[in-house]
Formats: sequence, structure tokens, C-alpha cells
Amino acid sequence: MLKVNRLAGAVVAFGLIYLASLPWVGHGVEASENPRHPKSSKEESKSTRLAMIEQPNAGKEDDGRQARGGAGKSLRDCPSCPDMMRLPSGSFMMGSPFNEEGAEGDEHPPHEVKVEGFAIGKYEVTRAQFEEFVNESGYDAGSSCFIYGEGKAGQGSGRNWHNPAFQQEGDHPVACVSAEDAMAYARWLSQKTGKSYRLPTEAEWEYAARAGANTARYWGDDSGEACKYANIGDQKANQTFPIWKVHNCSDGYVYTAPVGRFQPNPFGLYDMLGNVWEWTCSAYAGGSYDGSELKCADNGKESRVNRGGSWSSRPVYVRSANRIRLGPATRISELGFRVVRD
Repeated sequence: MLKVNRLAGAVVAFGLIYLASLPWVGHGVEASENPRHPKSSKEESKSTRLAMIEQPNAGKEDDGRQARGGAGKSLRDCPSCPDMMRLPSGSFMMGSPFNEEGAEGDEHPPHEVKVEGFAIGKYEVTRAQFEEFVNESGYDAGSSCFIYGEGKAGQGSGRNWHNPAFQQEGDHPVACVSAEDAMAYARWLSQKTGKSYRLPTEAEWEYAARAGANTARYWGDDSGEACKYANIGDQKANQTFPIWKVHNCSDGYVYTAPVGRFQPNPFGLYDMLGNVWEWTCSAYAGGSYDGSELKCADNGKESRVNRGGSWSSRPVYVRSANRIRLGPATRISELGFRVVRD
């Protein structure tokens, strides 16, 4: 575990797990002999990458659009607000079965979870939406972000959501944002609209991502189909970063893609896997589920669960059940969010 940066009031807890999720980390590592809890490259690389990412600073209804899979109508509370999709109440099996390829011990045990209906962002929060928040509120979103861009990885001074080391347009997902930044955006949006916005719980996120599917990904088990549905580490990126482990397909992007560019899941939600990792409001509790996945964290310093994989992720991390965890002040160029409305 990384040390507490007392001046910034931030803890980058378990940041090493994120680093191991990146496609250039952990090559040549052999799996554990334990078939129920395989030791992946994510765990093998912990001791060698502890110090690398320490943070120094630490509406209107649209009646015409109906999603598949039982989701309701989309809504938007203001012209520049996130487009939200109503999801029905339901139950699902959370976590991965022990025989799922790439399954980690912290995705177990699979267990039935009941979720009340809620609305969730149809897309990840965009750079333009976050920029409006910063401009209107005067919020300081920092000047340091762990980046992978320009052919190198490391803590980048002067890097933030506005300058994440690769080119973005306003319709790309905002990156280099911490959980604290994301929650500040949700509070501002709540004040602006008079509605209650927040980050999703981990259970809500997985329910939304699966959209009724019990396969490893909402399109099925085949990672080779990912490029129809997600912006992930792919053959296109491999031309720029030849050491990456990638999906056996090409999605056309090396870094982030405009939101909504790929096929949605059966709930009508886009980029639930890939593009940027997404913050949840739930605390990461040990190595297995204990009920924390059903609620938002009480302690502002607890590590949070991140979901979905990103533009750099190898196949094992682009699964509905895969989890990583980071301290709430962490900013990384593969990390963004979407919001929920109660």
C-alpha cells in the first residue's frame, strides 16, 4: 500500500493494481497452479510498481428513444447535462464464476444482488461537460496526473483533464479525474438541476454493464469481438505500442474515442467497457465482497472500486466483473466516470 500524502490529504491505495492492468505490464508471468484463484500478472507485479503512481496532489424526457433489454426512456435535465437512461429494478449474479477466463479472486464469490431502478449516464461524462463545470464553479482539478502518452508512462507534472498527454475533443470522455473531482462534478450538477446526482455503486455499475448478460462481456465471452463494442487495447494501438498485449481486432483508436462511437449494450448504454476506467462510489473491501458493493463509501479516504477497462486494456481486464481499486485522489489518463441520478 502506498503512503499517505498528508499535505494533499490523499491516499493512493492499491494503485499498483491499476499499473498491472495496463497492457505493457506483466509479460512473461506464469499463472498460479490454483485453478480457483489464479495468480495473474496483476498480482505478480505489485512489489515492483508500488511507488510509480503516488499522487502529489493527492429534465426533459425523450419519448422517441427506447432502449433494448427492458431499459426505459432517456432523459436530460438541461441542454448540456448528461443524457441519462432509466434502468428498471432487477436482480443479477454479481461477480465472475470461478471458471471464467481471467477471473480474479476479488471477483468472488458470485452472488445474487437486487438493484432498485435508477438512471445512469448513457455515455461517460465528456470533456466538454466537465469543462463547463470547471468554468462555472471555478473548481481546481489539479495539475498532476499519472499518464501513459507520448511514448512514456509516469507521473506528469502539468498534466490534468485539460492536458492528458494525448489529443481529445469535447465529445471524448474526460480523463485524469479523481473520485473527488467526479463527486464534485456530481454535486455541482445536483445544484444546477435540482436533482440528485452521484457516482454509481459498484453493484449498480455491474448491473448496468451486464444488461442481463451472464457472459464475461455484455456481447459474449469472445474478446475478439470487443472492437465492435469498445475502445480497448487493440491492433491499432499495437502499431504505436508494440509491447502491448492487445485484443485480436482493431477499433481504430490508440487513445480515447468519442463517446457513443461503438455499439451499445442491451440497456442502450455506451462504452460500459473500454474507453476509460470508471469510478464507482463504493469502497473496496478486502479481497472479496462483503456488502460494500451495495452502497457508497462512508469514509472519504477509503479506496474506491474502478470498473470497465480503458483504451489501453488487455482482454483480461475488459470484462463486466473485473475490478481494480484506487485512492479517491488518484488521477490517471485512463480514468474517468459516468453519473447516476436517483
